[in-house]
Amino acid sequence: MSAHVMISILSAMAIPMLAGTTTSARAQQPGVLSPATATAVPGTDYRSAKWLSSRSIVNSNAEEIGTVADLILDRGTGEIVYVVVKSGATMGLGGREVVVPFGSMRFEFGNKERMVLGSTPEQLKGMPEYSAERWKALRESRSEAKDDAIDTLHRRLAQDTVIPSDPYAGGLADAKASAIEGTITRVERVRTSTFGEQIVVTIELPDRTTRKVAMGPSWFVNASMAAPMRGDKISVDAIPLPRDPDKLLAATELRNGERRLQLRDGKGIPLWSLPIIQSDIRTYSAPYSRYLLVSDINGLKVDCRGSKAGKVADMIVDLGSGGLVFIVLDPDVNFMGIGDTNHLIPWTVAAVTLDGKLRIDASKEMVMASPAAPSELSGIGTSGLTERVYKAFDVPAPQFRSRPVAFMPGLRGDNAWSAGGPINVAIAQESLTSIEGQVTALTEVTFDNGTTPAKALTIKTTNGRGDEVVLLGPSAYLNNHKPICKTGDSVKLEAYRTTIDGRRYWIARHVDCIDGRVVLLQGSDAPVWAQP
Repeated sequence: MSAHVMISILSAMAIPMLAGTTTSARAQQPGVLSPATATAVPGTDYRSAKWLSSRSIVNSNAEEIGTVADLILDRGTGEIVYVVVKSGATMGLGGREVVVPFGSMRFEFGNKERMVLGSTPEQLKGMPEYSAERWKALRESRSEAKDDAIDTLHRRLAQDTVIPSDPYAGGLADAKASAIEGTITRVERVRTSTFGEQIVVTIELPDRTTRKVAMGPSWFVNASMAAPMRGDKISVDAIPLPRDPDKLLAATELRNGERRLQLRDGKGIPLWSLPIIQSDIRTYSAPYSRYLLVSDINGLKVDCRGSKAGKVADMIVDLGSGGLVFIVLDPDVNFMGIGDTNHLIPWTVAAVTLDGKLRIDASKEMVMASPAAPSELSGIGTSGLTERVYKAFDVPAPQFRSRPVAFMPGLRGDNAWSAGGPINVAIAQESLTSIEGQVTALTEVTFDNGTTPAKALTIKTTNGRGDEVVLLGPSAYLNNHKPICKTGDSVKLEAYRTTIDGRRYWIARHVDCIDGRVVLLQGSDAPVWAQP
């Protein structure tokens, strides 16, 4: 399953409940990278990777079936692709560890905050088995892997690595590469809808003009010690792309000091499409080149433009996208010259090489200007901290990609809560009203005639209207999402009148609470729980 089409369990939890802005993809043109649709999520929920790596896992009957043993990331984007699950005896696997797609799980909020895996024991047994030995064996080519079980894991991850080879394949075959030299002034990670995340650099030439050069997928480029960083003086062999409005070049080879990175062969064929990747003389399998473990990042020493900056203390994950947002740096006292305060480093300036080094594209001054890592992560996604951190490193703050919302059974078709069901149809548009006050209770409202119960807020209003009960949506949907607010919170919302089983209720259009705005009826007032 591709990391770019996989449904994130954590997206199913956060994206439908959070308002944002969308950047539409441009039409794909020869030589033009078309960015994937991105959503800026104001109500993000950040958690540490260590916290996420310690969750218990239950089945659909709430029976504990295992725990999270590790997480497998895309080396470039930092997105969680797989969960290493240590199974329990209830699944009949005798404590074995298996690799499960992240998108096959969902997150359950509440007192226990755990993951839910709907797979049967038979399905779980069919997942590739994981072990330290099997992971290490991914360095080898498939033909060299002699153990069938080891090769099963290799084959599964290799399926993900096979992506459309190159955005520019059609225009490179007959073109001739020429060398350009200069200083890198900008390194961009460009998300595309088809070709994944690509590295594009801006090079300032000796005559002060600039050229933009497309390097290749971020997982491939950043795996090398030759990965480009701002301020590097480099030489690049590159092919001009025909008819590109920005005169973009496609690199075939990068020379960064004494280090070299071959990107395409003489005919323009991308080397990242091969099953074996060569980097700094050594060879690795493509899956091993693309993926890495969270446990392998923790504790890594951090190189800051040739200086020892410290080590990785933790990572912070955005639950809405399942992607890494920050590295938490435990700084070297000699590097910082100050107390041992952990600092936040944007993932987009980090590169984890195949030989286990973590390099950051930053100066010492940038690290020192970065805010300290807070002890409490709750709410930092809406506090402006993300923007301050990314600004300190002179890179754009992330716009997390929206992922498809996991469908909750029974909330479409002829169900009362479906988009065309009686509850939504009965909404009186002219009744839209603002309600403001303090939450005094979080309740569940039940109905007659088999209608699915609803989650609701009881609000002590500030305008003399007394207490109001406002429905949020079906419990079957909201039970699997982060609570919108808690008792005692100040809240402001807009609500409509609707009718359920002959009785009138308020139903929220959106709710503004401590973590930002949560949208429940989108656009033309289609409910988020009924979205495909």
